[in-house]
Amino acid sequence: MNAAAGLLLYAVVVLVAGPALLLQLTANGVAPRLAITAWLTAIASVLGSFTAAVCVMIVEAAGHWGRPDELLTSCLERLTAILLGHGGQIPQAITSVAVAAALGILVWTSVRIARSLLRARDRTFAHAEAVRLVGRSTTDNIVVVDTKEAAAYCVAGRPPAIVITTAVLTALDSRQLAAVLAHERAHLDGRHAYIVASLRSLATILPYFALFTEGAARITALLEMCADDVAARRHGRRTLLSGLLVLSRAHPSHALGAASIAVLTRAQRLTDDHDALRCLPTYLALVTTACALTAAPLSVGVLACAGMLPCAA
Repeated sequence: MNAAAGLLLYAVVVLVAGPALLLQLTANGVAPRLAITAWLTAIASVLGSFTAAVCVMIVEAAGHWGRPDELLTSCLERLTAILLGHGGQIPQAITSVAVAAALGILVWTSVRIARSLLRARDRTFAHAEAVRLVGRSTTDNIVVVDTKEAAAYCVAGRPPAIVITTAVLTALDSRQLAAVLAHERAHLDGRHAYIVASLRSLATILPYFALFTEGAARITALLEMCADDVAARRHGRRTLLSGLLVLSRAHPSHALGAASIAVLTRAQRLTDDHDALRCLPTYLALVTTACALTAAPLSVGVLACAGMLPCAA
């Protein structure tokens, strides 16, 4: 099995088995940062492995295009020979189409992701500008909008904005309001909106793979938990929880609302006492998974460079 085949096999295995494993490990909301790292590592390693495999096949084939005899010990000898027509016109045509299709899919996916991200950025920037026109800007990029619906959310922009409604100011006391604002500011400081936009774009473009669709949904919820942790450390869990429960679900789809995602799960998490010793197995499992997801494709590349990766007979 050559390097390209090994990378493709790894990508397929993670695509098939990864979502179920990661969902199980991250279901309880323990260590949300580690959980996000594991999800992002899986997604990045699959995309990177597929890209690397295609590049390896194309570069190797092109590098020996006129000298097929030099590939006697190469794992890509058969592929190059077929591309050169040594196996007949039909295998040559099939292989050429396969390589071209793989490269085309890679370029098409990259272009669509880039366009989707640009559209998402334009929408959020336009929304941030719009709320400043209709609302009252205060300190620290906070914009107050007059409405009877209680909502608090943040949107990326230049500058970004934390939007709260007058209903929120009426419904929350000063401590609850401070906790909710700290939650939203944690989103902005962590640039969570850009992470969510990237993952949602990827899930839209590749909707048939659970690793991307489930990953986008799960990471979005985990980012809310990360923001909860920041706010809870500063203002207390109960204060944050009481503030979140007051807020409605009214918020734009491209914004990160304080009480818009996985509210019940987050409420349960804020009321539970996560003992460090009891959560240790989850920590270890997440670290081990992230390390394995990183090491597996790198090992294929190292073995290939060292000439230790055997070819199939």
